[in-house]
Amino acid sequence: MNEKWTIGEVAKLFDVSTDTLRYYEKSGILSAQKNSENGYRYYSYDEVVVLMDILFFRNMELSVKDIKKIITEMDIGDIKNVLYQNQRIVENRIQELTKLKNMITQAAYQYKLCEERLGEFLIVSAPVFKFKLIGTQAEDLITLIRKYKKEDWIDDRIRYTLLVPQAELMGSPNFSSAQVGISIDEENLYLLDGAEQQELSSLQGMNYLYTIAGTNYSEQENDVLNKALDYLKKQGRQVNGPLIGRYMASSHKDGLDYYEVWIATNP
Repeated sequence: MNEKWTIGEVAKLFDVSTDTLRYYEKSGILSAQKNSENGYRYYSYDEVVVLMDILFFRNMELSVKDIKKIITEMDIGDIKNVLYQNQRIVENRIQELTKLKNMITQAAYQYKLCEERLGEFLIVSAPVFKFKLIGTQAEDLITLIRKYKKEDWIDDRIRYTLLVPQAELMGSPNFSSAQVGISIDEENLYLLDGAEQQELSSLQGMNYLYTIAGTNYSEQENDVLNKALDYLKKQGRQVNGPLIGRYMASSHKDGLDYYEVWIATNP
């Protein structure tokens, strides 16, 4: 019976590199016997069993440092505690990855919606989100970023929002002088403290023209907004309030930001 195996044989058996085996040896978690004549490494049955445990724990992403303690110092109770600790780390990672997945799913949906609904018009009831306006200058955007520069802003639970007053919309339909602020869906109001919730406004309970428009903020007239006003006119409707836009997506290649847009109209 073969009682020892070369480093190459062991590496092939466990589908690991010889460099990995040498690293384990250097780290003090795996021993190897060396032939004094040729310098080759050999592994005994006991060392192969130890390697099986090393690979078992590495597959659970335990660190080499922890594995060394498991092999050289710990009883089963200590090992159990290390595994529980690693379980908590994995659970936290699962939560983070789930959150990341949800962010990606939401962002992809918004880009898809921009692609499919750009310039399409619907008459809808009032959306249920609430909003707060800050101002019209670039400094106000910086204020927003500083205040909401946290995960809630990034994962789109708090949305960058624009308001174009009715008079300006009718005079020259564009986004160049829009007031800036935030909006938040009702289910996410808990993210704001009570005082800030009191500062929020809701859209009036009337009909709205809904569409998606892209803007570079500097155009004299926005093509989609012009078409939206024409659509309302053909439908026998009048603009009856401001435009509210919620940020959806950006195309830096085209220099455009895209917004969901609601324009208040009479019944």
